[in-house]
Amino acid sequence: MIKILNGLNKHNHKAELEDMFRLRKKVFHDLLKWDVQVDGDFEVDHYDDANPIYVLSYTPGTEKLRGALRLLPTLGPNMLDDTFPVLLGDQPEIRSAAVWESSRFCIDPEISSDRSSNQVSIAAAEMMCGVGELGIASGLSHIVTVTDVFLERMFRRMGCPGERIADPQKIGSVYAVAIAWEVSEDLLENMKKIAEIPGRLLPAAMSLEQARAA
Repeated sequence: MIKILNGLNKHNHKAELEDMFRLRKKVFHDLLKWDVQVDGDFEVDHYDDANPIYVLSYTPGTEKLRGALRLLPTLGPNMLDDTFPVLLGDQPEIRSAAVWESSRFCIDPEISSDRSSNQVSIAAAEMMCGVGELGIASGLSHIVTVTDVFLERMFRRMGCPGERIADPQKIGSVYAVAIAWEVSEDLLENMKKIAEIPGRLLPAAMSLEQARAA
């Protein structure tokens, strides 16, 4: 089960967002040892002040958060253009209304074994398919992300390999890479087939701008 929240109304979703920030600290700071900003039990950065959309995955029946990611338009502040431009190589900045960025993709390590029969993480697949539904309803051409080569392999297993924008670069202790996915019905249906997700994840066709203003 997924929920779509935005940063504009964060005070109306305080508990959900606090759970997400705790999960981000648990994954990025505590487990992966990334150089990220930490405030107490939370991992929060200035991109969280730019009214992002959050895609959250919950375990059915328990309402336990099991995964999260963040979406931002590339016309505004985003990690690829503004923090990691080295990952663009010789390519220009990506500033387009038709391209949004996914960042802070994380899965609770305690439920990382929660997988479908083909070994695809259910939470990861739900979130990526939710992004696909949002992207199609919004008329996007691509989703871009900064990730590491380990997660790049996971995306391939999910049926959404994407294309490298440039060669990977070592950033801290991580080999990072920028990936672009084409937003399409074919890609979405392939991901759902691999993850054995039937039907729609969102109750109605919701655009990113509608989610951002809700």
